[in-house]
Amino acid sequence: MDRLRVGFIGRSSTWSTLKQLVFPEHVLLRYVSDESECRGLNLVLTEKYMADLVHCPGVYVIDDVSIDGLIEAVVRGLKLSDLNIGIDIGNSRCGITILIDNTPIIHTTLGLTRAVRLLRRLSRYLRINLMVGTSPGISELVRDFLDLLSGTDIRISMVDEELSNNRKRMLGSKYPYLTTDELDSLTHAYTGLSRF
Repeated sequence: MDRLRVGFIGRSSTWSTLKQLVFPEHVLLRYVSDESECRGLNLVLTEKYMADLVHCPGVYVIDDVSIDGLIEAVVRGLKLSDLNIGIDIGNSRCGITILIDNTPIIHTTLGLTRAVRLLRRLSRYLRINLMVGTSPGISELVRDFLDLLSGTDIRISMVDEELSNNRKRMLGSKYPYLTTDELDSLTHAYTGLSRF
């Protein structure tokens, strides 16, 4: 996949949050201050208060500026039909990495309830292949997590965390800004994808 080119028009606080979510190696973000800067972009995200003033092609209006809302805006704005998502489940927080094919584009850490809500939200619009890291110590938590996702059209692949740890050092040096939970979710995603 070529590097995604995403423009943004809106508040600096939303811009800062958006920058923290994307993999800069794979997603080129551009703050758009003039319509001529929209050329060559795959997507232009704009906040609601600016929507009437923006006349760029490929515009998607952000309804919700929370992390969940920004992730949904990127995914829906790109008009994707499917996503690969790796998740590292924890009691207090879950690392999440979203990939288009084999290319990671978004990373974040959310609480378990918000992670489930995000996955349910995204599954209404596209097909999700979810790679879930598991080990004996969290098997009950994983079972509860899967119960919370019941009724969704999410394809789930269980990944042995011991198996995915082999990739961790290499990916950690390539993406040093990832938190431990995000790095684990990325390794689960790549390990799960290698089995498809």
